Amino acid sequence: MREIVKNGHEVHVIAPYTGGETNYTLEGVNVERFHYFYPRRYEKLSGRAGMIDNVKEGFWVKIQVFTFLLSNVIHSLLKLRDMDVIHLHWPIPNGLGAFLLKKFYGIPYVTTVYGEEVHLSKRYHMRFILRWLVNNSSKIITISKATSSFCQKAGLNEEKMDVIPFGVDTDFFRPLDVYKDENIFQILSVGYLIERKGFEYLIRAMADVLKEHKQARLKIVGSGPLESKLKKLIYELGLGDEVEIVKNVSDEELLMLYNSADLFVLPSIVDSQGNTEGLGVVLLEAMACGVPVIGSGVGGILDIIVNGKNGLVVEEKNVIELSSNILTLINNNEIINKLSNNGFNTVRFNFSWKNIAESYFKAYNYKI
Repeated sequence: MREIVKNGHEVHVIAPYTGGETNYTLEGVNVERFHYFYPRRYEKLSGRAGMIDNVKEGFWVKIQVFTFLLSNVIHSLLKLRDMDVIHLHWPIPNGLGAFLLKKFYGIPYVTTVYGEEVHLSKRYHMRFILRWLVNNSSKIITISKATSSFCQKAGLNEEKMDVIPFGVDTDFFRPLDVYKDENIFQILSVGYLIERKGFEYLIRAMADVLKEHKQARLKIVGSGPLESKLKKLIYELGLGDEVEIVKNVSDEELLMLYNSADLFVLPSIVDSQGNTEGLGVVLLEAMACGVPVIGSGVGGILDIIVNGKNGLVVEEKNVIELSSNILTLINNNEIINKLSNNGFNTVRFNFSWKNIAESYFKAYNYKI
């Protein structure tokens, strides 16, 4: 949206309250956060881990799903009825407001589908609602080819569908000249500590890596429900001095961590609910910083990595293959340099926000 604003357009964002200000301008984008429960100090549905996990916290949070829906519709109708186009994210629970804006005011809407809402709609028997809301939009955007295929199988309209991935701020995420300990091979991974991120398999792979390369180190940046389980695994494998979990950091700190790393690994899997990686933006951020990457061959990761050219692809959950590929890079600077350079160019040419914004313009003009 920042890139859209740079091209002279006006952007308004309606989002739920998560603390702090309710009305502000962020790099030219007008943001308004709405309240959805009273007393306000008990608003617990949005923010923190996200609605999917927050709703598990108890009865009063579950009730807020309904008050959220009502507040979302009211604020959408009051605040967005003068817009030329609506860009809807997460059709469940945000889609009803966009649908009514189209119905009452003739405003077209474009929907971005991430994939997880398709899984959730199936789990909670709401797939017909998802299809109704999404297929009534003028254009459907999915963030990867894998997500697009998955959405088509769920009955979303293939003729309206385009793949537009998330991008990277290549002005911010960039190579920096930072100090690196030449005696340490630093591996980095970033993500929410949940099953589908596959951190368990990376930790197990590190046990094999350390048998041959004692100076390897792994840093996992993130928090989530599996934090205790992963820390227990690190302890059981005797990796307390070599593997570290760091809670969420600022963007500035993350930039330094990327640049301090010798290798980035995203070991995602298809989890027990059938969910997997929609795209893998952290891969793009690492590549933009000139860091070689390894990713599992699942979901949208295959939209990013061309195996052997700009990164390495490994089979999900395959600890032996993952550790073998890590050791290959540790011992081969030529391959590391090749993957680093090609990965950097991949992001610059295909995943910069400027290029992504041009794709959005085409989607917005579809029915305008």
